[in-house]
Parts: sequence; structure tokens; C-alpha cells
Amino acid sequence: MKKKTIVWSALLCMGSALPASAASCDRACLLQTAKLFNGAMLAHTPDKLDLSADVQIRENTKSITLPESRWYGVKAIRSEGVYADPLLGNVVEHVAAETNAGKMVYIGSRLKVVDGKITEVEINFDDGPRVNAKNLIPYDPFFLTVVPENERSTRAQLAAIITRYFQGLTDHKPVEADYDARCDRFHSGNRITHNGRNGIEAGTGDDGCYESNLGPKPWGPATETRIAVVDPERGIVIGYAVLFYGNSTRRMQINEVFKILDGRIRMVDNIGLMEEGITTSGFTH
Repeated sequence: MKKKTIVWSALLCMGSALPASAASCDRACLLQTAKLFNGAMLAHTPDKLDLSADVQIRENTKSITLPESRWYGVKAIRSEGVYADPLLGNVVEHVAAETNAGKMVYIGSRLKVVDGKITEVEINFDDGPRVNAKNLIPYDPFFLTVVPENERSTRAQLAAIITRYFQGLTDHKPVEADYDARCDRFHSGNRITHNGRNGIEAGTGDDGCYESNLGPKPWGPATETRIAVVDPERGIVIGYAVLFYGNSTRRMQINEVFKILDGRIRMVDNIGLMEEGITTSGFTH
């Protein structure tokens, strides 16, 4: 991934060159949009949603219609974390839910709202065996806490930290100063860091977020990097990427919520879906 592309993503997230319509839905409006979306999907009434005529809808990178979504197998939401960015017009939620068959799933949904209509629906649906409900229900309130005003990073500073994070997924030279030593990363409820038995990444057992991406790794580069939400009040950034795995045809689309305190990444809530045949997320801006 070329550095200039990642930097451009950061500039976008800081609100430069944004159309006025992207900011027409404030935080309360975006949160209400997410609530209505969940209700419509649970009730199997997506026709009641205010979708744009050219809405783009993708689930696990594949183009779908909403009635084709795996949401149709969900009977109840058990926990949720919802984040909004009026400047970018995005609302993103991570939802732990129970299917009709009693299975726990973890769902990331991003809705983009322009001129009062949903123009993009991006769903990351993890119904695999590694979804760990005990770390998802209830949703960790730490992510939603408000950062004291005198301890907040600016929008530009938050964007820069996550821009460097994605660059580190490519060159495996993370910037140590960007990480709290206690930082933990969770994949659909599984704690990957400071956990030698995580079953997903090999490590020493005491690797944190910084160490887990330092030096030779089987993944990279990170492509199509995007920042969808920046919330300085809560120290939150949400980023997306398609992660390559060497010469393999397998790719992982990642959707990560970062909690940043005192200028350091403190916790990451990731939905990472590894599949064959991923060529693009479908959303590259």
C-alpha cells in the first residue's frame, strides 16, 4: 500500500473537501438511522428504510440486496456499540446477536447517510465458531466512555495514529509511541493479545498490540484503507482495510474500532473476515 494513499484517507477523515450534504445528518440523526436499520432488519421490512435510488449494499464484500442479508436469520440483538461521525455521514455499529437457531454472531454495519437517505450499507457478518459471546455481551462500556476534554486528541491526531497503524500492517514497523503497553485487540470477542493460547496469531504469550505487528508477519499489505468514523469526544476511530496474506488468494477484510487515550491505542474491537476470492471491499473512498 502506497503511503500517499493512506495519507489521503486520513485527509478525508479530517473533513477536507466534504460535500455539505455529508454533514446534514447530525449525531442524533445518525444514531436514529442505525436504530431504524436494526428494527427493519429484525422485522424483515427493509422496504421501510429510506434508501437512495442507487444505494450500494455489500455484505462480507459481496453485492447483495437487504433481503439476501444474513441479518434475516437474526432473532434478537444482545449487545451493541454504536458510533457516529456527522462530518463523514457515517454511523457504524458492532452488534452481538442471536440467530433463530440460537447461534451467537457478531455483526458490523456501516450506514452512510447523504441528504437524508442511506447511500451505502456495508455489513461484516461473522457467524463463525470463534465468536466469543462472553467478551461481547454486554458490549464493553469502555469504548463508549467520554474522554476528559483536556486529555482528548484532535481529529487530525486521531486520524494520523490510525493512518500509521494501517501502514504498520503493511511494513510491520509500527510506531511504538502510538500504542499503550496494555493495549489489547479482540477479534469478534476473542482476545488476541497478551494471550498465548488465542488460537489465531502465534506469539510469545505477552505480545501486546505493538509487538503483535512488529517484525516479519504472514500478512500485508493492507489495501483499500479507509477511516469511517473519528470521534474525538470518545477517543474513537473506526477503520477498514483489505489485508493480503503473502501470495495466497485469501484476503481478510477488517473493520476495527480503536479506543485511543492520551494519544495511544488502548483497545481494538475487530471483525476480521478471512475468505477466498476477496478482490475488493467495494468501498474504496
